[in-house]
Order: sequence, then structure tokens, then C-alpha cells
Amino acid sequence: MKKLYIILIIIASLYGCSAKEVVLPVEIKLTVIENTETEESIPVELKTLPLYQKKIEYTGELPPVDYLFTNSKVNIRSEASINGRILGRTKVKEKIEVLGRVNGDRIRNNRLWYKVRYKNYSGYLHSSVIVKREFRFEEMAKRARNLDLFIAEAEVNNWSTERIIQYAPGSSEEEGTPVDEYGNRGEQSIIGIYTNPSGKNSLRHLSDGRIIAIKGKVQGKDLIRIPDSMRKYRIESGNTRKINLDKGINRIIVIDLKNQNQGIFLKEDDVWQLISYSLITSGINNNRDSYETPKGYFLVGNTVRQVIFPYEEKVKKEDLGEGVVENITEEGLNEDDYEVVKKYSRANYGIRFSGGGYIHGIPLKDDIVEELGNEKAVKERKERAIITLGTYKRSHKCVRSPEEHESFLYHDFVGYDPKYEGKWWRIPRQNVAVIVF
Repeated sequence: MKKLYIILIIIASLYGCSAKEVVLPVEIKLTVIENTETEESIPVELKTLPLYQKKIEYTGELPPVDYLFTNSKVNIRSEASINGRILGRTKVKEKIEVLGRVNGDRIRNNRLWYKVRYKNYSGYLHSSVIVKREFRFEEMAKRARNLDLFIAEAEVNNWSTERIIQYAPGSSEEEGTPVDEYGNRGEQSIIGIYTNPSGKNSLRHLSDGRIIAIKGKVQGKDLIRIPDSMRKYRIESGNTRKINLDKGINRIIVIDLKNQNQGIFLKEDDVWQLISYSLITSGINNNRDSYETPKGYFLVGNTVRQVIFPYEEKVKKEDLGEGVVENITEEGLNEDDYEVVKKYSRANYGIRFSGGGYIHGIPLKDDIVEELGNEKAVKERKERAIITLGTYKRSHKCVRSPEEHESFLYHDFVGYDPKYEGKWWRIPRQNVAVIVF
């Protein structure tokens, strides 16, 4: 094995600016994201193609691609100076378009200010009071192209391209399950054993839905590769299912956890087209019942019209008959005065990619929906919740996105096989990958 000290290997001849149909013999070099190990690659013929092209198909409102937000109300100045005239004040977590960077007054030993567009004017915010985000479309496209190369390598070597099957609705992690060196917990995963540089065996939790390539068998176990690592893993046989690649994988949703956003890519004539993008919030690990959105390359398993999240709430017994739910706020009451009631929260347009991990719209509790009383009020409530998207991790493994954009993903991008018409769950009409990095 060789050691490489880079994150992503992209061959200039492969990702040139020209889209002409020229076939060149090149070597496959796979992405190294989570470690620095690679090995000799194999020759394969691939066309010289642009990395990606922009061809937006979504007709709704799109966010700025270079943006920031603030965690408190902050003054926007007319110049990059604390003496600049105050033009307005930011709203907490509102996304503001970045126009450029400038050096200005030094604050906290830092002279960096951002020029921004806010409403109908431009102004300046100091870097110490903002949180910066951006859409990294090129990085997203590189990972989409990396999946192409991974599948091509598997085909050339006659490896079987499959997905891990470990879906167990309502499951929870066993007490004391170890976390692997990548920070993965073992819920709805299988264990992959690999040999680390010191020659010792280590484990890695490989989540449900992951795309893998089975190279063969060793010591009675499947020997596999995954797109985001050069390591070889040994897994128990019988935990995977072959992917039908007759039509390839031509639709990919790429989720950027660092920036809390996603890009939607459709392949046309072997070129990845960026057709849409949106802000998201992803899962956070609370070490109990909430899981971080797993990183890796996944294949969508199914879709559902609504994702239903059960939870329990303590309710005053005297209120049960009236249908009024209250949290415990009074002191001195006996435990017998309350009853634990199972409640539900729902989110529209679920796209399941790993275990119980879905991409879905904004969730709302049934109680809130009932209190709001009509569809217009519910829609307005969800629109107000959009301000939290693109900021910080906050959900339970799933990925939230704007309701209208999620409808586009569910109906138009992923779609479903017509034979599942009328069912509460559906199978996509073709392969759709989800890449999380």
C-alpha cells in the first residue's frame, strides 16, 4: 500500500473543462476521505468530461450559495468599520448572501469583514459575529464522480456491487456498544473488520443502506470495499443485497454535514448536472436516542408519504378527558397524578437511505397541527421553521429540508415504481444514491 496525504484525488485529464466525446485510457483513483490509505489502481477507459454542469430544474426559491448567519441580532454597517453607519440589524439565523471579503477595522485582533447583501441594500459584518456557510458544489460533484469510478472498478474486476441490509424499524442501540474510530455507533449496522497499520484487527460500524463491492471471500467472510475508504473489510455473509445496475446510478443527493446543505445531481450524457440545492439540518448525537446522520455512500431503500416519530409525554390525568396536554410544571404533585401517553410527530415526503434515517420535510407534532387548526396555519408554521435550516445539527439521524423542495425530491426526483401506487411506502423507479460527507 502507498501512503497519500491528500483528501481527494482528481485527475486533470478526467475532469477537464471540455465535454467532448474523447475516450482516454486512465487509471481509476478512488476518493480517500476518512483515511490516507490507497493501493494500486487498475486501468479503465473513461471519457474526458466536465466535473459537473449547472442545469437547475427546481422552480421554487433557492438560497444564496455563499451565505452567513448570526446567532444574535447584529448591526450591519455601511463600511467595514465600527464607526460605519448602521443600515439595519440581522435576524437570528437568517441566511444572508455574501458578496465578498474585505479588510477593515481590527476587532479581536482580526480585520476580516464580510460584504453582504441584505434585503435591498449591501453592508458589512465583522467575521467575529457571524457563522459562515457555503454550497461546495465542486466537492459534491467529486463525490458523485467517485461513485462512478467505484462502480466502474467493481465492474472491471467482476466484483458484486451490493448494499447493506440491516433495517430494523424502531430499533435502538444496545447498552455499551463501542463507538468505532470514525465516531460511528452500531445502531442498524454490521461490523466490518479491517487490519490497521499496526497489524491488529479493528472494527468499523457499516450502516444499513451503504453501497459496497464484494471482492470475494476470506476465512468464511465476505471481503468488501466501500467508496469512501481504501481499506478492505471482512463482514458476515448474508447481510447484503445485490444492486441492479442495468441502468446504472444516475441520480444522487449529496449532503454536506459541515455546511448543513445538499446538492441534487442528475446524470445526462455521462455528465453530472446540478439540478437543485437546499439548506438542511442533519442528525445530532446525544449519546442516548439521537444519532448523527451517518457518513458514506448509500442507496435509497424506499419512500413514504409521511415519516412518523413516536414519543412519550407525561400528561395530567385530569386533562386526558379534555384532550389538553400539559407538561409537568407544578411542584408537589404525586406521580400518580400523571399518565405517560404516546404521542406522534409527522414529517411529509420521507426518503429513506440508511436504517431509520430519512430525508424529509419539516416535522410537526400532532398536537400543534390540531392547535393550528387549518392547512394555511400549518404551512406558515413550517415556513417559519425553515430559518433553522442551514445552521446546526439538531435532528434525530434524519435530514430535514424545506417542504416544497422535499416535495420536488419525493415526487419528481426520486419518484416511485407505478406498481406501488396507493401504498403508504414505495420503491424508487430507479436507483438513487445518497452521499453524506
